[in-house]
Amino acid sequence: MNTKRRPKKRFDRSTWMRVLENKTLVTARKRAGYTQYDLAALAKCTQATISALETGAMRGCSEDLAKTIAKWLDRDVEELFERHDGSRLQRVTNASGSTRREAAVA
Repeated sequence: MNTKRRPKKRFDRSTWMRVLENKTLVTARKRAGYTQYDLAALAKCTQATISALETGAMRGCSEDLAKTIAKWLDRDVEELFERHDGSRLQRVTNASGSTRREAAVA
C-alpha cells in the first residue's frame, strides 16, 4: 500500500520567540473560540505544542510559528511573544529525556 504523507511545515529557527504571559495566550485562544486542537491544526503544529506553550513547559518557539499563532488569534505578535535574535531554538528532547549526541571530532 503506497500512502503519500503531507510533508511537515518547516519553520525558520534562526530567531525564536518567548511567550510573554501564558494566561494571555490561553485567554486569546478561548476568546477566538478555538480549542488547543483547533489552533494546532490551523498553525500546522501539534496540540502538545500549544499546550506546552500555554503551560510554560515550552518557553519558546520559532518566529514563524509565533506569527502564525498570533494571526489566527487576531493579535499582534508583540502582544503574545518576545523576540530573541541570534539565538538558536532550544533543543527538544523526547519523553524519555534522551537527546541526540554528535560524534566527537578528533
